Amino acid sequence: MTRFKAGKAFSLQKKLSEEVSFGPPPQRIEFVVGLDMAFAGRDTGVGVAAALTFPELKPVRYAYAVDKVPIPYIPGLLAFREAPLLIAAYEALGIDADLLIVDGHGVTHPRGFGLASHIGVVLGKPSIGAAKKRLVGEEVVEGDRRYLVVGGVKAALLYPPTSKKPIYLSIGSGVDLEFIEEIAPKLFRGHKLPEPTYIADRISREVRRRFVQNTGR
Repeated sequence: MTRFKAGKAFSLQKKLSEEVSFGPPPQRIEFVVGLDMAFAGRDTGVGVAAALTFPELKPVRYAYAVDKVPIPYIPGLLAFREAPLLIAAYEALGIDADLLIVDGHGVTHPRGFGLASHIGVVLGKPSIGAAKKRLVGEEVVEGDRRYLVVGGVKAALLYPPTSKKPIYLSIGSGVDLEFIEEIAPKLFRGHKLPEPTYIADRISREVRRRFVQNTGR
């Protein structure tokens, strides 16, 4: 792996966080793309982009990219490790997504610029983070909804609200929380993960299995 200076990456995240847009959200969604990663060993990543129709959530196409990841795992810098392959997979997909659902955090990140925000800003696409664990913030309950508040601002919706292990649906870029609240029920189809990232996750595991079989890694 190439030499990587975490301090510069932290500073870059802070700077790029200023590029995050909080709307207006997409008015029409034809294709939603899920982005997820799997790893074959420590340093070989499998990035997958899976396109689904909306609101049917019918898979129509997927693409993947397999390569060495540029840096080791560093807390808070997941985007620098995973974004290059996920972006490569998206570009290989050949579909102009109206919305990206990314397996990771958006603005609910120590520097307000997680993987979903990073990819949304780089690609200029509306994006939502779908993370399994909390990094920062405080959970609050309002009526029948649960939110993650970061810096005094509601930045993510916990869905489903009654789950002991909900998914943190956070603002990535180009969306607002009201949009996430509206679309959240339409993204799930009986799985813990939103359907776009569920499909991408399933494909990434299959591609990894084939890669390991073919290479012996």
